[in-house]
Amino acid sequence: LLMSERFAELVNWASKNYDLVLIDTPPILAVTDAAIVGRHVGTTLMVARYAVNTLKEVETSLSRFEQNGIPVKGVILNSIFRRASAYQDYGYYEYEYKSDAK
Repeated sequence: LLMSERFAELVNWASKNYDLVLIDTPPILAVTDAAIVGRHVGTTLMVARYAVNTLKEVETSLSRFEQNGIPVKGVILNSIFRRASAYQDYGYYEYEYKSDAK
């Protein structure tokens, strides 16, 4: 289905009719779907889970995109949690982080 002309037509139609089209694919290390879809889109972003995906996995994934001629414009890290207690005295123009060191 992804390699068919109809998929290319669908992506082209969606791009003309919507301001933003997001296509989520399985991880490029698992299957080739991301590389196939990447050939039809304007921008490719990679999502990595913080403290789960290793640096080697991220590097290998970026390498696979590169091998397929698909430039990755950025990486989104998800599952990052900030503790509210990490902030101290913030204002309109500036902010300051409170150190966790003891």
